[in-house]
Amino acid sequence: MSSKKEKIVLTQIKQDFTTPVDAISDYINLIIDGSDVYDDEISDEFQNIKKSAKTLRVNFNDAFSEYADTKRKTISNDEEASILRHDLRTPLNGIIGYSEILLEDFEDDIEESHAEDINHIIGLAKEVEGAIARFVDFLKDGTDKTSESLAENESAENLFSSLGKIDYKLEIIDEIKQSRILVVDDIKTNCDVLKRRLENNTFLVEVSMSGKDALEKIAKEKFDLVLLDVLMPEVNGLEVLIKIREEYSADKLPVIMVSSFDDVESISKCIQLGASDYLPKPVNSTILTQKVASTLERKSLREREEQLLSELHRQAITDEMTGVPNRRYVFEQLERSFDDIEKNSKEHFATAIFDIDHFKNVNDTYGHAAGDEIIKKVCNLATSIIKSPNIFGRIGGEEFLAVIFNDSENHLQQICEKIRTSVEKEETLFDNQKISVTLSGGVCFSNESSSVSDLVNKADERLYLAKKNGRNKFYLKEE
Repeated sequence: MSSKKEKIVLTQIKQDFTTPVDAISDYINLIIDGSDVYDDEISDEFQNIKKSAKTLRVNFNDAFSEYADTKRKTISNDEEASILRHDLRTPLNGIIGYSEILLEDFEDDIEESHAEDINHIIGLAKEVEGAIARFVDFLKDGTDKTSESLAENESAENLFSSLGKIDYKLEIIDEIKQSRILVVDDIKTNCDVLKRRLENNTFLVEVSMSGKDALEKIAKEKFDLVLLDVLMPEVNGLEVLIKIREEYSADKLPVIMVSSFDDVESISKCIQLGASDYLPKPVNSTILTQKVASTLERKSLREREEQLLSELHRQAITDEMTGVPNRRYVFEQLERSFDDIEKNSKEHFATAIFDIDHFKNVNDTYGHAAGDEIIKKVCNLATSIIKSPNIFGRIGGEEFLAVIFNDSENHLQQICEKIRTSVEKEETLFDNQKISVTLSGGVCFSNESSSVSDLVNKADERLYLAKKNGRNKFYLKEE
């Protein structure tokens, strides 16, 4: 493009930028001049819009001077274009954000004419956003896509205007209310706008204005979601994201990137590094709330699924009546422990099988409810003695099995005797009757057996010998 044509295009872009920015300043000054009726909180919001508009103008003038007028700088790649776009959109985010907060939070307190002016400001800010995009694209590519953009915008506006006013309000489900969100951005205005928007939707929000501070907070506190800016000094958002993913999966701590980088490549890189979603600046309040709610709902759903699977697994391996491991789990662990001896050179262990003596008489005399209480009592006593990593479980009726990871005969003798004497001394009060029982058991060491079935059979044979020779005893070997 010739220098003359280039100058004409840049002049048009500058006019397309300054005209709506001037109008924003005019509208906000008119509101401020007539804002004596408002309290300090509302007046502060007007001042925030004014400050953001002033910053926007300064940033654009500086960029125009450096890139267009004096040509001290040139844009040679997408990263430089994204940084310039970020710098220009940041104050625009404040204008739109504070304006929407005024309309949402103080709707009943603002005069109707001022509410109309604020809506005009939001519309003008979106015009400015288009001018910024054209400016950056022209500096990067040397082309002006004005006519294409206008045609696309007009087509979209016609499409949605045909729908009329859309009455929409996102319902925040109870499961995600009071979720803790960390907002990370080095620009105070951005933090303030995001914090207040999210708090209006029942979320609990904390703010970090540096990547380092954010990582320190995450290490100390539990958060359900992080909203993370990309461009920050010292530790940037991508570095923070990488650090977060070293400690937490996306299921445990989702991260939504928030940035003026809205090109496909930048978004793709964030997703590849582990971002759960992406929000372009200036942030639209509806899209913000929807994406935050959707991300938190997915996290909540995954947590419920994990809890359900955990509960189903627990039920599958647990004896319902006593709460101790059931036959399936105990034998699975026994098989695994036996395989570990050969495959992983683990130490030998012992298996003890024992049951309650004359248990049929207990049921016949006191009833099955009493028998159930006796079984529970034996399980409580046994689990207080047989500690992890050792395994104890009920394998059927009044029969139990223990896996003791120690092949010392003296050690096993002590454990078996402690279980036996504890049960013998214990009395179970049921229906005003004291019931006492004893145990008999057999023990076999893994180095005595060639397979799990052989191990169990030998322990069972020794249990039978204990029964045959008077009960209330454990046999660790044939006698």
